[in-house]
Amino acid sequence: MKVILLTDIPKVGNKYDVKDFKEGYAQNVLIARGLACLATKAELAKLEDRKKQTQKKKENEIKSFAELIASVGNKVITIKVKANEKGHLFKSVGPHDVALAIKEIVGIEIDEKAIIMEHIKNIGSHKISIKKGDKRGECEIEIIKN
Repeated sequence: MKVILLTDIPKVGNKYDVKDFKEGYAQNVLIARGLACLATKAELAKLEDRKKQTQKKKENEIKSFAELIASVGNKVITIKVKANEKGHLFKSVGPHDVALAIKEIVGIEIDEKAIIMEHIKNIGSHKISIKKGDKRGECEIEIIKN
């Protein structure tokens, strides 16, 4: 009996795999627990649509990330913070602050998890990395006293 797995099942298969199982196991275990559905023509067509949508979404994310790197790579992102006379910050600058500054200056929203950096604790110029999947870009951040 052919079924489409709806979730990843260890030692059985991955999500959206079409597998052939014995009828008892497929109906009593997989379908009864909501882990799979019967592989009818309609369900297989839906599966193909989901795969195409997922592929388009990945392509759009890669394209938007490339645009982000191109727009941010040419600019110096300036962040104004409070600091003492020696240049030490009262509050460190982290990925959240950088993401907000990029959104404010460039106008493109970026996920904090994509920004790879150490927390900045001093005034000055710093390089950070922006990574998504296997794509990677760099950006320069200028921390100035407010």
